[in-house]
Amino acid sequence: MSDSSNVSEAIRIAGITISVRYTEESLWRPLSPAVRQFAVDDGEPDVAITVSAIDTPLPPPGKLLFDSGSVWSAYDDGGGYRFDCMSPVFGEQPYKTALFDHEFREGAILVRRDAYNDEMHPLDYPLDEVIIAHLLGRGRGVELHGCGIIDRDGRGQLFVGQSGAGKTTTARVWLSEGDYEIVSDDRVIVRFVEGEWRMYGTPWHGEAELCAALSAPLAAIHLLVQAPRTELVALPPAQAAASLFGCTFPPFYDAPAVAFTLECLDRIVHEIPVRTLRFVPDRSVIDCVRSAA
Repeated sequence: MSDSSNVSEAIRIAGITISVRYTEESLWRPLSPAVRQFAVDDGEPDVAITVSAIDTPLPPPGKLLFDSGSVWSAYDDGGGYRFDCMSPVFGEQPYKTALFDHEFREGAILVRRDAYNDEMHPLDYPLDEVIIAHLLGRGRGVELHGCGIIDRDGRGQLFVGQSGAGKTTTARVWLSEGDYEIVSDDRVIVRFVEGEWRMYGTPWHGEAELCAALSAPLAAIHLLVQAPRTELVALPPAQAAASLFGCTFPPFYDAPAVAFTLECLDRIVHEIPVRTLRFVPDRSVIDCVRSAA
């Protein structure tokens, strides 16, 4: 990394490539172990980002679109989007700000030099998820709150539910019964690629810290509900789509992205089996899912 013009890296999540170039060698930081699994050497980026340091505060942002409640905020900055990342540790000014055109083809991450430390990476929460969410909303796919398991036939079984529904528990049940691949125990992306629906892992894992840069053809989606006995219950498509929408992560301030997410879910529920999985967290889950194959 002797030549700052060549200080760069790239990650690929669900076939979507983010390239990052650093204007100064000293700004480079290693990726976290989870994200490092998604690092790639080359490929045409879907979005190209430049990382620079700033020494003085930026001008005030434009129209507020979203406020997470002290962690990050999104703004319409006229020519594109602006994301301010905040922490009380670093005072009232954002410790990093990201700027993107409306199509998310190019962007810049500006880190405050006095706040940038060795534990940070420019793409750290929330920016990597925010970037992918916007790119998915532009016709690429949908991210679901779920646990993705590749069965022994190489097919993707996706278990979807809100926090506490049993996603990580489900992952542990499958792992206890054999050497199954877990693409994530918390966030999974679904895309229609080359004529089929595929399930992709993400680095955004749950409490079991299970994630992998893997994908598989999507065989079925199971909506998790803990119950006294394990059974699969069929769902009408409209009910299935509504339940899935409650477990998605589109940028809700972006109307076209939300509309695409709804269209994507409508296609999924008509083309992929979506059922409620009422379950006891034991081997009966595996037997039930296999019996429905």
